[in-house]
Amino acid sequence: MNVWYISKYASTLKYGANSRQFSFCKSFKQKGINPTLIIGNSSHLNDKLPRFEGEFFHEIENGVNIIWINLPKYKNATSVKRFWTWVLFEYKIIRIHKKFSDKKPDVVIASSLSLLSIISALFIKNKYAAKFVLEVRDIWPQTLKDLMGISVYNPIYILLRQIEKRGYKCADNIVGTMPGLHKHVTKTVNADKVVNIPQGVDLEFYSDNQEELDIEFINKYFPKDKFIITYAGTLGISYALDKVVEAAIKLEKINPDIHFLLLGDGIEKEKLLLKAEGLSNITFVPRINKSKVLSFLSKSDILLHSFQMKKVFEYGISPNKFIDYMYSARPIIVMFSGYPSLINDAKCGEFIPSEDVEALINTIEKYYNLSKEELNLIGNNGKEYLINNLTFDKLSDKYIKLFK
Repeated sequence: MNVWYISKYASTLKYGANSRQFSFCKSFKQKGINPTLIIGNSSHLNDKLPRFEGEFFHEIENGVNIIWINLPKYKNATSVKRFWTWVLFEYKIIRIHKKFSDKKPDVVIASSLSLLSIISALFIKNKYAAKFVLEVRDIWPQTLKDLMGISVYNPIYILLRQIEKRGYKCADNIVGTMPGLHKHVTKTVNADKVVNIPQGVDLEFYSDNQEELDIEFINKYFPKDKFIITYAGTLGISYALDKVVEAAIKLEKINPDIHFLLLGDGIEKEKLLLKAEGLSNITFVPRINKSKVLSFLSKSDILLHSFQMKKVFEYGISPNKFIDYMYSARPIIVMFSGYPSLINDAKCGEFIPSEDVEALINTIEKYYNLSKEELNLIGNNGKEYLINNLTFDKLSDKYIKLFK
């Protein structure tokens, strides 16, 4: 069986980290399926992607055929150039797809983002009578409407909504990384098509590709004898991190032993720095290599994630961050009012209402008063849940059932 997996933003460890799509392809190969992963070589989140001459570049990694589509670079997540790379990606797949392989695909998977990959996947489905699986990792264009304020009458919104509907109607199966996707899909088609296959853990990456933080780095950013609350990831508008800063402002007077670390960069960083100016209990840490993130997280007492109170989150969330957090075996607090998953299932932390500063303060103080043994027990629940339920070896079996 030949599977073509189209995902503009997939990647491999060679160029930063193994993405979900590559990890699935590795597992497919081990189970006798021949995968081809089709990727774009431009991303605002990764400047290490390969550059080459020509329209595409073919390589084999862990037995997986990888097709890199040559695209122009861009830096800003909201730039017009980013959207243009989406268009070029699909155009080139359709125009030169015959060069990718001499074996026709039996299954084609289109993984958002980009939502436009529905177009090339439908082309492949119709040309080769292939089964079409639509994988939804971000619900677009709902995200544009809720998080960026785009009107439903905006031509871009209308275009993407029509493509989304077409994808739902024509897909043989719809895979959602978030647990409540069926509630969104029922606006267009019967929810029976939807299967939840959440984010998975690549145990090989965590066992073989980790680095410890330098002592100088630890001394610079980790205050001694403090209870450390860490957020690690993009400092973006959807994560309501201003509420975390507000909690830090109040906790500085209530409990000076509690210290916040915000690891990462993003468009909100300057605003957050300004809001936190003068605070002694919050430190902003620049992005670090993916291979050092686990070392960073494991030196924290509590890990934090937060989200705005927006409609798109009603269907659940599926951040890769949860996998890193849970594997680090630290308790997790999530400010989130939508469809809960993973953290509650694993009993490794808790959800509290979005943007509720008082709830965050009260929950942090509750964990502050627990013993080290109690904190370790809660944190270990997350790691054990990952290993027992969310390895790509186990999750790929669910995918393969869809192929048949």
